[in-house]
Amino acid sequence: MPQCGDTLRQSVKLTADLECSGTAGLVVGANGVTINLNGHALSGSPALTMTDVDGTTIRNGTVAAINVVADNATNTRFIDATFGNRNGSYFWNGTTSVTFLRSKINAWRIFCGARCTVLNSSFTMEQIGATHVRIQGDQGTTNSINHVGGTVTEIVHTKLNPLTVGATERLTIRDSELDHFDLRAGGRLELLRNTFSGGLWLGVHEAGSGIIRGNRFEKMKLAGLFVDVKKPLTGPLLIERNTFADNKEDGLRINVPIPLDITVRKNVSENNLQYGMWAQPDTVKDGGGNVSNNDALGCFTIVCA
Repeated sequence: MPQCGDTLRQSVKLTADLECSGTAGLVVGANGVTINLNGHALSGSPALTMTDVDGTTIRNGTVAAINVVADNATNTRFIDATFGNRNGSYFWNGTTSVTFLRSKINAWRIFCGARCTVLNSSFTMEQIGATHVRIQGDQGTTNSINHVGGTVTEIVHTKLNPLTVGATERLTIRDSELDHFDLRAGGRLELLRNTFSGGLWLGVHEAGSGIIRGNRFEKMKLAGLFVDVKKPLTGPLLIERNTFADNKEDGLRINVPIPLDITVRKNVSENNLQYGMWAQPDTVKDGGGNVSNNDALGCFTIVCA
């Protein structure tokens, strides 16, 4: 059983809670160390210190701390763990890369340095960020992160309720279920086979280029998909084979001030309370094959069968 302040150079297993109130918890001092919490809790200020180490694993217990230090801590893993404090902000620097697997996260902010990966975990956070953020899978409930951002951001096979999601180089969201949010993709945007339901809208406020394909936008309180990119694209944006259904305003609304390289084709709108598909005149390319079924006002500047 380690003691408060110990520097670990080999793997350990707790036999009781390790409560280090007002003092440091455990310091990882070698590569490949596993801390098996064995169902117990670790606390301290900081609870864990990991600096210039690789391959640290924390598993099977609770790290309930306001502060954890992780600088250049590559391949850190939390497995079957409960991590964080709702008031805690965790700023991990340099080459730090963190994976949460089958874990429960409750934190105010987490910045993971090089990479943050959340796999098959449940979480409530205000903000998560890293150079590369990947969120994949969940424990069957809708998880909440208000703000997600990175150079590269990926959300895959996840139920999520965010406010904003962004990436400066590439943003991919696929095969997921999401509420409404605002989206900012300075580079490549990929929205593939998602369901967006029940919120205000899905607002695309920035996109360099990309594809929005095979999604369902339904039961939104405003437009289903609202594209209001304000500056020229660096490449084409293709909106195709999506369904816009039962939204209280337009199904698709494209409100851009200048002609952009946006093509709309082979989409279906149905039962929207205003237009099925609407775009400002001469601002998008009509690729054909769009269909409007029982929309209150049909389509505007986009030809719908």
